Amino acid sequence: MATGSVIGISEILKNNNFAVLKDIKTSTVKVCNETTGRIVCKAKLEISMGKSKVFEEVLSRANPNLKKING
Repeated sequence: MATGSVIGISEILKNNNFAVLKDIKTSTVKVCNETTGRIVCKAKLEISMGKSKVFEEVLSRANPNLKKING
């Protein structure tokens, strides 16, 4: 369920020109199951994004009352 949320949010940011995609990494992580005590492998997804070049412009168009954001 969380994977779908991460993908959905990153797509919204990218499609609205707030962010650009830098990198996508997938891996597995060993986790102890609390109910059975067994070690299971779970998927891990990392999506690296950066602020787009037109971020400030897009944000100011969305809300003209906002001041410029540093960073």
